[in-house]
Amino acid sequence: MLETIIIGAGPAGLSAGRHLKNCLILDQKKEIGKPVQCAEGISKESLEKEGISPNPAWISTVINTVKVFVPSGKPITIKGEKIGFVIDRIGFEKCLAKKVQAKIQLETRVVNLERRGDIWKVTTNEGKAFQSRYLIGADGPLSIVRRRVFGEKPEILSTFEYLVELEREIDDSVIQIYFDKEKFPDGYVWIFPKSKKTANIGLGGKGNLIERFQYFMENQVKPNYGNYKLLKNISGTISWGGAKMTLFKDNAFLTGDAGSLVDPVLGGGMINAMISGRVAAECILSNTPHLYERKIKSMPPFSTDLLVAQKILYSFPNSVLNQLAEILENKDVFYLKTFPGVFGLLSKDQLRKNFFRLAKLFLILEKNTASFG
Repeated sequence: MLETIIIGAGPAGLSAGRHLKNCLILDQKKEIGKPVQCAEGISKESLEKEGISPNPAWISTVINTVKVFVPSGKPITIKGEKIGFVIDRIGFEKCLAKKVQAKIQLETRVVNLERRGDIWKVTTNEGKAFQSRYLIGADGPLSIVRRRVFGEKPEILSTFEYLVELEREIDDSVIQIYFDKEKFPDGYVWIFPKSKKTANIGLGGKGNLIERFQYFMENQVKPNYGNYKLLKNISGTISWGGAKMTLFKDNAFLTGDAGSLVDPVLGGGMINAMISGRVAAECILSNTPHLYERKIKSMPPFSTDLLVAQKILYSFPNSVLNQLAEILENKDVFYLKTFPGVFGLLSKDQLRKNFFRLAKLFLILEKNTASFG
């Protein structure tokens, strides 16, 4: 009998598998890393905390600037030395898989989960059954572990995204984010450069995402970067709200997207998945599995405060975002922590009206955000 069965060979499952020996990883996909369904951004600091050294083999671009564009077209700029990377996720996950001590069995779909006393019985589409003491759900936003074992119903948000080839060069050190309450309600648009002439471009939210995507490509991308070619559809689903969910039950863990442990503000989930997978493994190794949920929910990237920040950010009308960009023109976002920055906030009517909510938003994001893609 196995000590642990991990369902899912993505960042969460592979992260757990790096630390566990007597375990088996099952996944229905044919190849590690595929299909790609994310913007592929990850922060440098977060990688270092997980003990992963940046590798040129899976780094597409090095990011030192994030520009958040408001409806008026002005940017709010965040700079830093090597903020992070846009990666080749397939290569990244294959690199993680090489460090896994467990056996990885692909093209294997789990069809049933059964609790027999203190043992988990996992049955696959081939009719094979495996038994283990622990079960880790790392099988994404449509997780069978979450549905069958926990019965949790998370918040689900769709994304529409393409890898795009551009006619003219893009600054491959800058991530671009576009907020517009009227054009892109309940979400935002992103451009993550993969090279000087390719980028992951997409948006999340509700409603007709395809129509909004086409509007953005024709009215923002084409005027700036010329004609474009849609190379690959990398759309997906975001599952969030894990901070309010049950994450441990009967020696079963929910990690990553299976546990809806995505950043609810910006939708980044890759590093959160790796953190939760590692913590689940550590709890198993220390024979303290019951502490998993408490540990996860006490960590900044999974704070319920981020749910508060999400509500604040997406409630602001365009006028607030536009005035914020006005006082930050040619300045870094950290200018707001200075006396002149605070005075600037108070000098604008919409910002003055929302001053305390803005302050709360910035404090939460500064304390808790761990990833950007």
